[in-house]
Formats: sequence, structure tokens, C-alpha cells
Amino acid sequence: MARRSPRTDRMTTFWLVAAVVVAALAVLARGVLPQPLWTTIHVVTLGVLTNGILQWSWYFAKALLHLRPDDVRGGRHALWRSLAFNAALAGLVASMWTAGTWGTVACAGLVGAVVAWHGWDLLRAAQGRFASRFAVVVRYYVAASAFLVVGCVLAGFLTVAMFDAGAPAWLLAARDDLTLAHALVNVGGWVGLSIAGTIVTLGPTMLRTPMAPGAVARSLRALPVLAAGIGGAGLAAALGWIPGVGVGLLVFAAGLADGVAVPLVLAARAKGVRGYAPWTTASGLGWVVVCLAAVALHAFTAADGAALRDADLGWLAVLGAGGVGQVFVGALTYLMPVVVGGGPEVVRVGIGVLETAAPARLAARQAAVALLAVTTATGAGPRTALWVLVVACFALDVVLFARAGAAQGRARRARAAAVGPEPTPPTATGLMPTTLDRPLRRQP
Repeated sequence: MARRSPRTDRMTTFWLVAAVVVAALAVLARGVLPQPLWTTIHVVTLGVLTNGILQWSWYFAKALLHLRPDDVRGGRHALWRSLAFNAALAGLVASMWTAGTWGTVACAGLVGAVVAWHGWDLLRAAQGRFASRFAVVVRYYVAASAFLVVGCVLAGFLTVAMFDAGAPAWLLAARDDLTLAHALVNVGGWVGLSIAGTIVTLGPTMLRTPMAPGAVARSLRALPVLAAGIGGAGLAAALGWIPGVGVGLLVFAAGLADGVAVPLVLAARAKGVRGYAPWTTASGLGWVVVCLAAVALHAFTAADGAALRDADLGWLAVLGAGGVGQVFVGALTYLMPVVVGGGPEVVRVGIGVLETAAPARLAARQAAVALLAVTTATGAGPRTALWVLVVACFALDVVLFARAGAAQGRARRARAAAVGPEPTPPTATGLMPTTLDRPLRRQP
């Protein structure tokens, strides 16, 4: 009998459901949640996205680095990290809700320690002699981990400024600037670099086409540009030099264009974009660009960190729902049926469920996000109904994920009863050669 792998993906599922509930409460019952803005942002960025990154980065690393199936760094260590991280996250939420200074600092420190361990294991794994030239993706994950560690350190200072009555005057004066720096290194560094690294290889795979010529070289060249851009923006924010934030974000945007966007566009030209997963991912990337441009523009006109934070709160919501949220949903829509497996016919069952009313779902979400962007830019118009529509679209995604998993599970059991069990369950190292290595071999 095949050995079962620990289901760390269940934590992502839990937080995905929690994010939908929290978002609904934030929109419809704003006085119910303590720290509603902080809670909504961190349930999404730490609960959903960070759990997803901790899980899926090892999925790709195992294939691209040709790790053994029983490698403890992506197996037992990953399970321990998942348990420790989610315990720290639960403690972080509880401490923030009760305004506990040292509980919040300790839990933020534990989050940073777990992610540092994650990055260290990835770095060690990437030094193996069997790593392929596509292991550049893992470098993105290692760099991203370093940024989240910095973000957790900044979170400790911010906690003292928020809750400690004896906080020094200099820290209170720097609170807005440090909040901006914290957001930049966490969202741009941790989440942004993780997404960029993943899309380099996953994007062409979702399009079912080879990577564009030179894509690996472009992504390798772009990584230091991206790191310098977001690192410079975070440093400028911490020092209170707000135009420097705009400069750093423009450098970051240039790195994204050269290392990620251009190869994706070249790959898409070969076969076009078809299906809910690629279109949702492409839409999310488009909204990331729009929000990045808006934040950079505001940085050149804002008087200080507080003014920039106030100007960008609306855009941060659009970035989360329209940008990062859609990229995550699109990637998960593609990966989930493949990982559940069961053979081509069984996989098509899961895909069929996830494609339910795909054009209508895409159109509804893009229309709502576009109207939210317009109202954010102009400061006019009703927003609650639009947010209800956006939350409903993500809630429907969650429902369809559950239905697809159940339907594919039934189809897989029926197939096993008819023809016998699969000789080997689908794993990262078993799946990735068919979804990544084959098109990548055509790289010059």
C-alpha cells in the first residue's frame, strides 16, 4: 500500500473558509470583529497565502530539485513547520484581539522563525547536485522567506508602538513609516516574490505550452532587481523618504515586466489563454499591475507615510481581492485536480466541476473589481454591494473546490473498484515531470 502524505493542505482550506467568513463580516457587520482591518488582511496574507506558500513551494522544489520522496525537509519538517506556524498564527490573532503586547511579539517572532527555517531548508536543498537549471524558482522562495523575517521584526516594533504605554517617543513617531515598510516587505517581498517565482514555471504549464526561449535566464536576471526594488522601497518607507517608495516600486515593476510578464506573454501567444484557471490568474496579475502603479503614483505625491497609507488602504483591498486573491484561486484551480489525480478521466471530472459557469464567474468578479477600482480612484459611489459580489465569487470558488474534490474522489474510487488501485499515488515528484519538465526541456 502506498504511504500517505500528511495533509498540510487542509490548513490552507481552513483559512480559505475563514477568510471568506471574515471578509463577509467585515463588509456586512463591521462592528463584530476586533481589529477588523488587521484581521481581514492577516487572515488572507498569513492564513491563506502563507499556508499556501509553505505547502506549494515544496511541491515545486521537490520536482525541480529532484528530491527523494522521503526527503525530511519537504516531508516531516514541512509538517512540523505547518503545525508551528498555524499555532503561532492562532496565538497572534488572539493576542491582537486582546491587545497583548508580548503575546503578539512572541507569536510574530515564532512566525518569523518558522519561515526562516523554511527558507534555510530550501536553500540547503537547492545546493544538491541533482538540482536542475529550473531551480532558479527556489531562489525566489528563499529570497521571499528573508523578506518575511524582516517583516516579522518590524511587526514587533509596531506592536510595542500600538499597545505599550511606555513605548519610546521615536517609535511612536515612526509608527506610520514602519507600518508602510512592514506592508511592503511582507506583501511585495514574501507574497510577491513567491508568486513571481511560481508563475515563472506554473504559468506556461497552465497554458499547456513550453516556456518562452530565454525565460529561465530572464527570471534569474530579474530576481536581484525585484529584491532590490522592494527592499529599497521598504527601507525608504522606514526612513520616511516617501518618494523613494515610488522609485523602489518602479524598479520592482521593471523586474516583473522583464522576468515574468514578457515570458508569459510570449508563451501565451503560442496557444492563447483558455479555461477558468489561466484566465483567473491572468486577471489577477493584471490587477496587481494596476494596484502597483496606483501605489507608486501616490508615493510621489503623498506628504508622509500616514498620507500614503490612507491613500492606499482602498488599493490594498483591491490588490488583495482582485490581484493576489485571483492569482491564488487560479493556481489552485489548476493544481488541485492534478494533485488529487486518479488518471486523465478522473482529473477531467474535477476540472469539469471547477469550470462550472466559468465565463459568468469571471465576468462578475472582474466587473466588481473594476468598479471598486474606479470608486477607489475617485472616492465616490457605493461600495458595499460590490464587495458583497466579490466575496460571493470567492465563496463560490470555495464551494466548487469542495465539490470538485468530492466528485473527483468518488470517480477515483469508482475507477479503482473497476480496474484496481493506482500503483502509485500522485505526488509532486511523480506529477511534475509531465506538467513541467516536458515543456521545459525545449529550453535552449
